[in-house]
Amino acid sequence: MKMWKQWMALLMIFCLLMPGALAGSIDLTDDLDEEVGSVTESSAGEDYTISDNGDIILDDDDDLGGDVIFDDDGSTIEITDNEIDDTIDPDKLDINTNLPSNVVNILLVGVDTRSTSLDDGLQNGDVQIIVSINKDDGSIKLTSILRDLYVTIPGYKNKNRINTAYSRGGGQLAMRTINKNFELNIENYITINFYGLASIIDSLGGIDIEMTAKEAKAINTYLRQHPPKYDNQSKDYTRENLPNKAGTHHCDGIQAVMYARLRKVDNDFGRTARQRKLMELLLEKVLDGGMSMTELNNLLNACMPYVQTNMKASTLFDLALGVLRSGISDRLTRGESLLEQHHVPMDGTYSYLDVDGASVINMGSKSFPKNVRALHEFIYGEYIPAD
Repeated sequence: MKMWKQWMALLMIFCLLMPGALAGSIDLTDDLDEEVGSVTESSAGEDYTISDNGDIILDDDDDLGGDVIFDDDGSTIEITDNEIDDTIDPDKLDINTNLPSNVVNILLVGVDTRSTSLDDGLQNGDVQIIVSINKDDGSIKLTSILRDLYVTIPGYKNKNRINTAYSRGGGQLAMRTINKNFELNIENYITINFYGLASIIDSLGGIDIEMTAKEAKAINTYLRQHPPKYDNQSKDYTRENLPNKAGTHHCDGIQAVMYARLRKVDNDFGRTARQRKLMELLLEKVLDGGMSMTELNNLLNACMPYVQTNMKASTLFDLALGVLRSGISDRLTRGESLLEQHHVPMDGTYSYLDVDGASVINMGSKSFPKNVRALHEFIYGEYIPAD
């Protein structure tokens, strides 16, 4: 029974890790703007404003869909580079067969929808994260891929933003695009929406988070000023504001989501720390053994409507068992971090490029291979090129 509960808990880890990572992923385009020859901080695209009395007011995220993208000034531009290249086999994934089998790479795609269904039509994969799980030591590494990265989309004659691959060809084209550009071997993907994270946390009974007064105030301000975009609470639910002071506060699902998505209360390093903190709190809550089999089963049922994947149940079982045998519970007990993080492109290796009036993130002929090599070194400890 204990082993079964631990295995169930590991399934919860995958369900909780995925939306947690997506909620807190780094998005450099929201914080940076271009100057000639350099990249500097800019207020354009920030996800909140500061009111006259010092309140932090967060804005709703842009909703990208289909082949329409937003320019920096908020205007929409129709992308016309959707001419299909018939010489490309759509069934291939461009797998790098030289990579070792002890590391499993899974592509997480985050879509911004309030629906519990992911079958209502393809949207842009506005958040894409590679989760690399080492089956030998149980380590988990996360790599964020910048959504506006200008890359080759297999099957199309012209380059485009990397997030358009998912809208055009679903998980398969999204995986193939990353494999082709970064010489990887991704064969499995998981799509999840942000609405699901709040629901999952509510199913856990909320979560206690230690935070600063500034973070608590930012969360309260958003929920006061804006309709909760991902809220799944009933109409008669009364949310209490978090105390505007530093301390450990009990958060419901939407409050925890806002905590993970705060960006400008400090900087991207702080936001990344909040992401890791939330995920580890969730993992600890599931792994501490305090949940009954019924509660674990209910949590699994709460997760599934928000997840779409091509992974077989047997694959999930093997991964969960491998991580379990690695002693992940012991590492949590010792207070060790379970997650390592990386992002593409790396700092200082990209610039903005105007393509038909649309701003994209461009890596040059020298920077692109540098990023590919660094990504391999992060995941495998060395660069392993494709044939």
